[in-house]
Amino acid sequence: MKKYTILVFVILLNFSTYAQLQVSQNLSPTQLIQQVLIGYGVTVSNVTFTGDPIAIGKFSNGSTTNMGLYSGVLMTTGNANLAIGPNNSSSSGFDNTGVSDPQLASLVTTAINDAAVFEFDFVPIADTVRFRYVFASEEYEEYVGGNYNDVFGFFINGPNPSGGTYSNLNMATLPNSNTPVSINNVNQNLNTIYYFNNDNGITIQYDGMTVVLEAWAVVTPCVTYHFKAAIGDAGDGALDSGVFLEEGSFSTNAVQVSANYTIAGAIQKGIEGCNNAKIKVTLPKILPYDYIVLIDTMWGTATNGVDFPHISDSIVVPAGQQSASLILTPLADGINEGQEEWNMVFITSPCTIDTVTIPMIDYTPIEFTQYQSDTMVCSDSLLLTVYPDYGINPYIIDWNPKIDLRDTNLVSTWAKPSQTTQFIIEVKDLSGCPSVYDTINVEVNPKVMVSLMSDIYSGCEPLEVNFTNLSTPNDAIWKWEFGDGDTSNIQNPNHIFNAGKYDIKLTAIAPSGCKGEFTVPGLINSYPQPNADFYLNPAAVTIKDPTINFVNTSTNGDSWLWDFGEDGSANNTATTQDASHTYGTDGEFTVWLIATSDNGCVDSVSYLANVIVDEITVPNIITPNGDGSNDKFVIENIERIESSYLRIYNRWGKIVYSSKNYKNDWDAEGLSDGVYFWNIDYKTFFREATETGTVTVLRK
Repeated sequence: MKKYTILVFVILLNFSTYAQLQVSQNLSPTQLIQQVLIGYGVTVSNVTFTGDPIAIGKFSNGSTTNMGLYSGVLMTTGNANLAIGPNNSSSSGFDNTGVSDPQLASLVTTAINDAAVFEFDFVPIADTVRFRYVFASEEYEEYVGGNYNDVFGFFINGPNPSGGTYSNLNMATLPNSNTPVSINNVNQNLNTIYYFNNDNGITIQYDGMTVVLEAWAVVTPCVTYHFKAAIGDAGDGALDSGVFLEEGSFSTNAVQVSANYTIAGAIQKGIEGCNNAKIKVTLPKILPYDYIVLIDTMWGTATNGVDFPHISDSIVVPAGQQSASLILTPLADGINEGQEEWNMVFITSPCTIDTVTIPMIDYTPIEFTQYQSDTMVCSDSLLLTVYPDYGINPYIIDWNPKIDLRDTNLVSTWAKPSQTTQFIIEVKDLSGCPSVYDTINVEVNPKVMVSLMSDIYSGCEPLEVNFTNLSTPNDAIWKWEFGDGDTSNIQNPNHIFNAGKYDIKLTAIAPSGCKGEFTVPGLINSYPQPNADFYLNPAAVTIKDPTINFVNTSTNGDSWLWDFGEDGSANNTATTQDASHTYGTDGEFTVWLIATSDNGCVDSVSYLANVIVDEITVPNIITPNGDGSNDKFVIENIERIESSYLRIYNRWGKIVYSSKNYKNDWDAEGLSDGVYFWNIDYKTFFREATETGTVTVLRK
């Protein structure tokens, strides 16, 4: 079990250390040479390729492999894609359509197959041309020393600065020797310091490869040379070999001039008082003496020594160093001059010059044109804004702390801090000049939580409601709005509502200034009260026609209950809207109407109904003999009329008795029997009348 665990760990470790090589074949031969292989100080022309196109390509991702080169041009004797690892085959190969090559054939004794050949002319600007490469093959290690000695070569033609000419001189030799680099010359047995066994490698397919080697030749600057790079299978076309040429390494040792600026990421211009230009010269190698790089000419719309400190006409690379720089510092003179330029022409080789142009611009530092005041928030969001001006747009904004911000790179951002916070805002631009800063202090107070309830929510008007304030904090300033125009500042108020539906709003302002509002739409519903009313038709009746109609004039009522005031009557109540009642007796009756709404609201009203006796009956004889029967002059219904005046005369016309509002109490006391005359004036509810007649007094 332990051995299994260790093996898995080792395998995982290897896979995490290296990744596969990548090969692409979408570039033409000319692009592979001019855009990939060629570096500084070399001009290339007349690029040709002979062989099968699948044999070549661009490799990349080399830094994740064990090869030592990051990217470049790959030439193979079969298929370039077969170079991609892992090394899971000892016989990977592809027999393509390539043929032989005379220069390769001159290096071995067996036939050349599947040759891939690049050729081009080049003009160097310095005295040495060089490039780096790695040779690899599937022929390793089992065919070392045999006839399957795949071969490659780098051949140069042109003037030899030491005399004569180079005629197909092979530059692919071991360091400090003329020994060609081949399978039989570099392997596990010979020149082993230049060899690497790739068995079980996970990044490259080939079984073995060389370490990174360098090919070079001394040349005459500014003269045209011809170069040929070739690789081929020797003996047969079964197994593939490849040569990796490092990207940009085919170069000369000329002086290189570059210009950049002292502030990384800033716009590529000199900025007054801020961003300086840095002109750097780099030698191909370290020299034991001072090396002077001349500036041939200088000119421009800027003025040397005025718009920037004076610069001389050369840059000195001190002994023991490979580069040196000249700093051009645009001076902040406060004068609006627009963009100016300064040009410098460097002599970088016997046949080349390099021109450096430094643009310089004015600069007004960023300022804030206004400042957002420190503020207070009640556990809620707020918009924060800075107001930068001048400088060079676009601005680069950085808000801190970032945790409570929606956007941290805009001039305005929404913030919702959870606690009192100072926000620091850094503003800079593409000039690289110093940033400017603003601060906004945000005091965070607890949010006012507003809530309420009432003891009742509906009822009949006038509806009295008691409200309970459930808000926090408890020491706030309160404002109740009852929806009818009335307000209250009491914490727990009561209010009387007329008919209607009312929105209740409570506003609370805490001592911190935080404000909260809560509105409950239609919380209180005060139902309209019925208004009970009616009239009698007629208002009074006689006992002879004792029916009265009751006309209902109520409002807001939906059901009715009548009580006609005649207790004991079988029809003393009714529930119709309008009603009528026939009374059985005369008298004054209290009639009630109770009106009820659908919501249960009640009102009542009462009026008096009068049933009147409108006639009197006068007797024509009385017998006042003390027997208790018909002893007095009793006028029927005299007590039911409003008023009366009775007069009694003897036969000679003399008044013997008179009485206002007669009480039925005359018994002819002191008078003799006989016939008497009477006269009565009386008034009823409906009329006034006079009646006359006679009455006989008879005692026997």
